[in-house]
Amino acid sequence: MNSITDSLISWLQTFNVSAPHKTVDQLSDGVALAQVLHKIDPDFFDSSWLSKVKTDVGSNWRLKFSNLKKILKAIIDYYNEVLFQQITEFRFPDVGAIAERGSRDEMGRLLQLILGCAVNCSRKQEYIQVIMGLEEAVQHVVMKAIQELITKVDLNEQLKKALDELHATAQAKEQIAQRCHELDMQVTMLQDEKVSLMQENEKLMEKLNHVENLEDPSTPAGRRYQQSQQRIDTLQAEVFKLETAKDELRIKVEFQEKEILNLQEKNEELHKTLNEAQTLKDELDVLRHTSDKVEHYEAAIETYKKKEKKTKHVG
Repeated sequence: MNSITDSLISWLQTFNVSAPHKTVDQLSDGVALAQVLHKIDPDFFDSSWLSKVKTDVGSNWRLKFSNLKKILKAIIDYYNEVLFQQITEFRFPDVGAIAERGSRDEMGRLLQLILGCAVNCSRKQEYIQVIMGLEEAVQHVVMKAIQELITKVDLNEQLKKALDELHATAQAKEQIAQRCHELDMQVTMLQDEKVSLMQENEKLMEKLNHVENLEDPSTPAGRRYQQSQQRIDTLQAEVFKLETAKDELRIKVEFQEKEILNLQEKNEELHKTLNEAQTLKDELDVLRHTSDKVEHYEAAIETYKKKEKKTKHVG
């Protein structure tokens, strides 16, 4: 079972820092811890503060102790000034034991406080997602470490909310894992079905290879095939004849349609000529009638003239 120190060191390795940070001994000089805090909140743990942590302490436990004291004080100030949280019942780590003897338990407590900084800072969602990506056993221990902070530190609702989010994310992760498992089973079933279908297909292909050759007229199937082919050829020939006759009829129809159009045009011209002739005939009848009236009037005038002459002669 992973200890809290081992699990928190695994979590710490998710930070991309230059100082070695894989073992308690590597962390005991405080350099990697300071770089991680600078990553968590570069505004509070700024470059000026980071420069005060000596990087070339070697095995000098007093210099290590000096670095670790600066780090612990800065962490306490961060809880008070930024997170507005009071560290009350939580026992502070003995940084002297870390510097002098490389105490794993005390290093675990110091890492636990750094963890609290990460899951309460402005980028807490990012760090929570990182925790959810850890190995399940490590993730479980890290979440227990957060739970201990809640019970032993006078925390506000932020950390409690962060833990709730961790639990909710863990449940979602389990559901996704279950769904992935179900999908894996479905994929396996489909693959088995695919193999079965491929085997069945091979059997069908073998049967097909043993079927009589349809092009061989010496076999019954071949004779039936030849007869069917002949019948198809005959039908195709008949269809060709019908298509040819249809094309000829289409040409005749087109020719007749043109003839009909010509006759219609001639008919229209004849109607036009007849209408003109009728008009001329009507005009001629009018002229004849007028001519008859003129002759009648001329005869009457001549008669009047004769009567007038006789009257003058008698007088």
